[in-house]
Amino acid sequence: MIIYFAKLNPIEQFICLFLLYYFTFIQALAQQVWNMTDISGEEYSLGLYHGEETGHLMVYLNESILIIDFKILNDKTYHFYIGHELMELKISKKEHEYVYTLKADLVSGTPYNKALQKSERSEQNNILIGLAISITLLAGIFILRNFS
Repeated sequence: MIIYFAKLNPIEQFICLFLLYYFTFIQALAQQVWNMTDISGEEYSLGLYHGEETGHLMVYLNESILIIDFKILNDKTYHFYIGHELMELKISKKEHEYVYTLKADLVSGTPYNKALQKSERSEQNNILIGLAISITLLAGIFILRNFS
């Protein structure tokens, strides 16, 4: 069960935080923090708390809770936006410990990813045009020198 915290009213938020505290922070707790800056210069701090025995999870962005999920005892992947980028948070269980990875999802068809792909295609086309012009000029110089 995933709870998107921002969609809850204040009473529901309080109940979720209380339950998360009660069932997670009393037991062993894993913590991970990523600090990043987007292309516009805005800084973000994404962190998570994960109860290793209960599996209860809380993910926060800056000072706002982003996701609360319960009983995450196996591999799971979450997708959410940080700024304009779609991010992928993957929780993997390796033997008796958890591994947390965060990366930008550049494959999905988000507007930002489409703009990046269009920009890359445009750059590739410009490089090919420049290469074609250079080859044509070199071939022309070669022909003029050898056949005049």
